[in-house]
Formats: sequence, structure tokens, C-alpha cells
Amino acid sequence: MNKLNRLLALALALIMACGLCFGAMAETTEAAPEAAEATEAVEAAEPAEAEATEAAETTEAAAAEESADARMEGGMVYSTATFGQKFSPFFNTTAYDREVVDLTQATLLQADRGGAILNNGIDGETVNYNGTDYEYKGMGNVEVVQNDDGSVDYKLTMRDDIVFSDGEPANIDDVIFSIYVECDPTYDGSSTLYALPIEGMEEYRSGMESRGNKIFGDGEGEGYVANALYTEDQYKAFWDYYNNQAGAAFAQEIVDYCIANGYAAPDATVAQAAAEWGFTDLAEDATAQDFWNAIVAAYDTVEEAEATETAGSDRLALTIANLGADYQVGVNTGAGAPNIKGIIRTGDYSMTVHMTEYDATAIYEMNFYVAPLHYYGDKALYDYAGNSFGFPKGDLSGVKAKNTEPLGCGPYTFEGYANNVLTLKANPHYFKGEPKIPYIQMQEVLQDTDYVPGIVTGSFDLNMPSISEDTVKAIKDANSNGELTGDVITTVLIDYRGYGYLGINADLVNMNGEPGSEESKALRKGFMTLFSVYRDTVIKSYYDDRASVIQYPISNTSWAAPKPADPGYHNAYSEDVLGMPIYDASMSEEQRYEAAKQAAIGFFIAAGLTYDEAAGKFTDVPQTYEIMIPGAGIQDHPAYGVAVAASNVLAELGITLQVNDVGTSVWNNALEGNTAMMWAAAWQANVDPDMTQVYSSENAHGKGTNSNHYSVDDADLDVLIKAGRASADTEERKSIYKDAMEIIMDWGCELPLYQRKDCTTFSTQRVDIDSIPQDMTPYWNWYAEVETLAVK
Repeated sequence: MNKLNRLLALALALIMACGLCFGAMAETTEAAPEAAEATEAVEAAEPAEAEATEAAETTEAAAAEESADARMEGGMVYSTATFGQKFSPFFNTTAYDREVVDLTQATLLQADRGGAILNNGIDGETVNYNGTDYEYKGMGNVEVVQNDDGSVDYKLTMRDDIVFSDGEPANIDDVIFSIYVECDPTYDGSSTLYALPIEGMEEYRSGMESRGNKIFGDGEGEGYVANALYTEDQYKAFWDYYNNQAGAAFAQEIVDYCIANGYAAPDATVAQAAAEWGFTDLAEDATAQDFWNAIVAAYDTVEEAEATETAGSDRLALTIANLGADYQVGVNTGAGAPNIKGIIRTGDYSMTVHMTEYDATAIYEMNFYVAPLHYYGDKALYDYAGNSFGFPKGDLSGVKAKNTEPLGCGPYTFEGYANNVLTLKANPHYFKGEPKIPYIQMQEVLQDTDYVPGIVTGSFDLNMPSISEDTVKAIKDANSNGELTGDVITTVLIDYRGYGYLGINADLVNMNGEPGSEESKALRKGFMTLFSVYRDTVIKSYYDDRASVIQYPISNTSWAAPKPADPGYHNAYSEDVLGMPIYDASMSEEQRYEAAKQAAIGFFIAAGLTYDEAAGKFTDVPQTYEIMIPGAGIQDHPAYGVAVAASNVLAELGITLQVNDVGTSVWNNALEGNTAMMWAAAWQANVDPDMTQVYSSENAHGKGTNSNHYSVDDADLDVLIKAGRASADTEERKSIYKDAMEIIMDWGCELPLYQRKDCTTFSTQRVDIDSIPQDMTPYWNWYAEVETLAVK
């Protein structure tokens, strides 16, 4: 079980289909997907098989009883994992809570199946996807105006007929209220709206911070220094918790996360949960503090331990959260502006966001929630002209008080949560029409392995199981035709929003210390040519139909991903040193391997290595090379077979490539320290294809965010990356990023490996299959058209 994959799940919680956000790409080991993502629940249950079976039977019995009640009313039962019970549009933190938010709330703008924000949601737009035209309608429009001085205006217009589920009408003040919540100096939710260059944002957020942050920022030093912002007792309580309890809370959060998501049994001990997180040496009676001590001992610094092992929080956040409202409230530390100058109300149903500079990714942050001011805030405290926005600045306690009982203008209303079941009722005021299914019950299920059996027995109507070999077998066994879609279960597979890859650090793999030279590029392309030829066989063997090989360093789910029919499209590393095709359609598998070997020889010769024709070997290889595969020591990783196959051929050529199967801590430390020559990993892709974080020179060689681990340092690529961010034209950006990807591939620093699949399963017998969304994507899931979804 791989902790970084769980961090990926946390990140995914923030970017679901109906409420798009923009965030940094997350890198994960993607190690042992069968263990780490697909069969996590199975492996977690093995140490206590009897207990897990008993729990499953209990869960299924309870689910059957609850589902019977739902279906008496013509409802539907959706099985999901444990809720974090923060159903707020502002403060949700898990994917499962976010589903509740998406079903009870609505956002101002509409995105299409590719994740692109539409400009004209009110009248509707038609967008082609996979050869089919689809019409989309939303609650608002956006006009992007790039001004001569480099600033940009996002002119937002809202429908005038939106009504919240309690019957109260909505207008632009509800949007402005929502913006001010997410931009408050004490806001500690997941939105990063405040990071945009909105005029006046920095001034509004300056001069105030939470009391807990202030105490932490002042430091423990030599003791309390009298001041008007916190008392000595508050100071002592903060540092006592931070120093003596926050570490254990940090570890306990990991334990709770493992249990809540089925990675550890419901009654798992700290040691058992820690083992699933990768810490296998704890004593049976270990405490959370013991777990924390082990985490710290595994790293050079406490800060590194926190950043790498977190299940969502750090010690500062946990300290503030556990000490309560007194530490969350804002305290004045200096002068601050009374409003955000760039948030401009222009009418009852319109507003403008004025930014000082253009950023192509900002459009995703304009997809604001239309959250009810009268419910989450206080209408008596809202006076736009008087710089009062529905709550006291620096005090979000009233907003947080509604975390467990959401209200919005989405397709469903929150009816209650009890006995592991959350009930939603169709909202008659929903602007797209009252949903056909009157009730949806969201049933918490402890084990992912119960999802498919629950559909077979009639307990559940739909769910999203991990698409493991066991899941595939269970689905095929249930259907009389032995297929993934049949008379009992209908399965929809969609591309996962990310991709696996092999990387090479140009600073460590080059000729004569010149990473950007043509010789160095040829050296790396020699390796990549050999790696690439084994992808089809190894990925098919490892994943079967649950993944496909990709050719460009971008997720296939992105609107910017090159398509086979596009001009200039070609497979990764399929041309030799002269630019001629290496393969032809008539070649057998063995012939392809030999052709790749000969092409690799050509690249190595071009790199400057001396080739002995008679011996069939290179005689002056400058070093031994290493590739790190995070397979947890058991070679369970989709890239392991690729690396070993290439290593064997390289050995024949006199080039040593050591394939090191390492744990995630070793892998992560090497990557962050820029000491990994070659490695396997995966990127969680963004909605927007911006390449700054991963490929910009400013983040290479340990500089900036230290996220360009390839050490690609190319001025032409930097120009394209900046051009892509500066353009508001989608087609132009797509062309720019295609050119940028060609440069990346020419550096020989990244080999796209595969794109996995995610799975949604429907009961063929109880769900009207004709009513489920067509061409589902990560941005257009089963409830994207929930108002028309129907049961039989």
C-alpha cells in the first residue's frame, strides 16, 4: 500500500467533475497499483480475514435494509467510502464529502467533458467530444477581456432565476460572499483563489492572521512576550500541544485515514495501520506517539517528515484545529484594506474580477460556488458598499458551523446522515429541472471489495470500485455473458486523470557534463528507445484492459492531448537518430525488439560512445546507470518489467543499468534531492495543461519549487510555456503545448508509459442504463447529468 497514492486521492478530492479547481500537479510513485490502489482493501483485510468477513456481512445486511427503504420511494442507493462529514462547499477535504457537495451545491460556470470552462453557459454551448456533439448549459457566462496594460477582467453574469433549495432566490451577492469566505485571511480550506493576482488581494489579506498562526510565527523563542494578541496561557497551551501532542495527532490522522478508507480493518491497531502506510516495524502495542517517532526517525528533518508522510494536515494545522476557535479567529497584526479592490459588483446578477496580469489557469478559479449568504453567513452583516461581506472579517466560525448540514442550489437537498447512510432528496427548485430519482442514499461501505457483491445482491445500485483483477473477475462472473457489461452489472471505464512515466535527470545522465547538448540528448534517447519498445507487452501483462500505453507526456483526459488523427502525431521514441521510422506494421514482437536495439545503438554512437562492431559492445561507457522503481522490494510496479527488459539488452551492449526496487521513502528522498538518475512515477494531471511546474527551467536544478526533476533547462521551451499561459485561445494553446511536448521528448528525459482506467458500475437490473451520461470522463461522471438519471 503506497502512501503517495493516498495523497493523490486526497488531491483528487479537490478536483471532481462538477466543481473544477486548479491546483499543482501531484507526483506519486504509482507503485504497485494492484496493491496500492486496485486491491488495497483486499490486502488490508488479509491479516484479519475473519473480522473483515464479519464486518462485510454486517455492512451488507444493514445496506440491504436501508436500500429497501430508499427503493420504496423510487430512490437509488450509491455505495461510497467513509465520509469526513465536512459537506461544506468551503471546507470539504475528502473525495466522498466532495460528492455530497457536488450533489447539493452548484457553481457559476459550466465545464465540458474535457474539463474546459464554457463562456456561454446561460444560453448554452455545443462542444464536440469523441465525434459527438454535446450541448451544455450552466448558471453563468464569463467574458475574458485582456486589457492593453496587461491586466485582465473576468466579466461574470449569472442567471436571474436561480433559487436555493429552501426557496430563497440567489443573486450575485451570494457569489461575492463565497469569494470573501475563500479569501479571508484566516481561511484554511482547500481553495487557492487568494493566490491569484486579483487587484487588492494582498492588501486585503495583510494585517491579519489567525491567532494560532501568529503564535507560531512569533516562535517559541525564549518564552512568552507580553502582547495584546494572545495571552500567556494561550501561548503556553499552543506550544504545549504543538510540542507534545501534535505529532501523535499527525500520526493518528494517518491511522484514521487508513481505517476510514478501508486500507486497514475497522478495528486496526496503530501498528497495523502504520504497516499499511509503509512503517512495518512498530511493536504490536505501539501508540500514535510511537508511530510519530518512527516517522521522524525516517527523515533528516521533522519538516521533511511532515511534508512527505502527511495524510492531509501538518502539526500546525492540527494544533490550531484541536485548540479550537480561539486559535482560528483572526487577530490584527497591521494595516489591511477593507475590501478586495478587484472584486467588483456591477449589478444584481453580474460582477467583474480584475486581475493585474493574465494567467490562463485562472479561468478555473472563476467557477465560484453560488452558496447561500443567508444560510452560511449573516445577511445583516452584508453591505457591499460598506465593505461588510456577510461575516466578521477574520471569523469564519459561523460558516464552519454549517459544515455538517449543507444547503445550496444543486440538484439535491441534504436530508440527514445517520447509521452510515446519508440521504439526499430531489430539489424541486434545481435550475435544470427536478431530478427524476426522488431520493439518493449514499451508503458508507468499509471495504471496497463489498461494492460489486452489493450490486449483485441488490444492496446497491451503483458505485465506483477500484478496478483490480479481483474486481474485473467479480463483475464478469456476475454477468451471464462473462463480460464487464451484461445482465447484472453495466461497467463504464474512463481514463484516469493522470499518467505513469519513466524519467531521466539530465544533470545526471549526459555526456561531458553538458545536459543540453545534442550528444547528451542522443544518449538519453538511446535509453528511452529501448524502454519504449517494451511498454506494450509489459503494460498489457500488468494491467490487461485496465490501462493503455500513451505517447505524449500529458494525460489523455486533457483537451490539449494530441490525438492520433492530428498532424504530426507519432509514437514516443519511434524514430531513429536520422529521424526515420524504427518500426513498420509487418514486424513481429521480436523484430520490434531487435529494431529498437539497433536504433538505440545508433543513438549511443551519436552520443559519442565507441562501438566495437565485432564484439557488439560499447567500450568506453562513462558510468554505471541506475533506475529506481518504487516496487516496495517485491517488483510490483508496472515499470519494473520495462526497466529489466531494457537493462538486459543494455548489458549485451556493454552498458550497465542497475534496476533498483526501492521503498517509497528512498524513492522520494532521491527525487526531492535530485539524486535519482532514472525513476518511475506518475503525475496527477491538472485540468489545465500548464507546464510551468514540471518543465520550466525556473524549477530545475533544485531551484524554485524543485519540481522539474528532469532538469530540463531549455530557453525555447520556457518561451512556449509562457506563451501557453498568456494565450486565451484554446486552439492556439493546444498547438503551443504540442510544440512544447516535442521539445521535452527531444531532451529524452520523459517516456510516457500508461494511462490507467477508473471504473463505475451500475446495476443493469435497477438503473435505466439509457439514462446514464454518455462519454463519461474524469470531468463528467455519473452524476454530471443526475437530473435525467433514472431507475427502473
